[in-house]
Amino acid sequence: MSCRAPVPPLDPLFDRWPAGQVIHVIHDTAFAPESFNPGVDAAGQLRKPTRFASIHDASGQVVPYLYGGATLDCAIFETVFHEVPIDAPDKFVDLDEFAHRGHGELVPARDLKLVDLTSEGLHRLKVPKQELIASPSRDYRDTALWAQALHRQFDDIDGLLWMSRQRDRDSALALFGDRLAGVLGGRRIGGPLARNARLRDTVLAAALRAGIEAD
Repeated sequence: MSCRAPVPPLDPLFDRWPAGQVIHVIHDTAFAPESFNPGVDAAGQLRKPTRFASIHDASGQVVPYLYGGATLDCAIFETVFHEVPIDAPDKFVDLDEFAHRGHGELVPARDLKLVDLTSEGLHRLKVPKQELIASPSRDYRDTALWAQALHRQFDDIDGLLWMSRQRDRDSALALFGDRLAGVLGGRRIGGPLARNARLRDTVLAAALRAGIEAD
């Protein structure tokens, strides 16, 4: 079953990410960790859809976006292990595909106002977790419509917050780049995975706990 469409006006629950609280990202080290994905390629075509992107604002412009997690492990599961099916008989990740990725920490200079998509927030929006948060990638164009509807209805929200599908003890975030100019400070933690032994060890330890082979 695909995700149902949002029917505005929506009545979401809001949450706050405090100023100074770190957001972890696994980012392309060709760019600063606080860089937003523009949502389009060099030819201006929309990039491969994700759960809450790409979306258009009320004027039709593509909204830049950034995904992060409350912990480094969450960021790893949401990126390096994102495509590993939970029920696969054999689970393997080729770390060479992530050799250029690195660990970054983002620190907001002000509180972030986020739409709460945890259980309480989903109840309020009347959309099941299985449809919006736990749905397969084939439904991403439908799930992104919720981000788009919320972005258009509330011009003061900075993004979305939910319990990570990949690591459900941690919060995951999707942030809107058109709302956060100059708000996020970023720092690189070591270099890219290809030459960052500490990050590689953390990824391998997470893989071992989850029964994923990684090399």
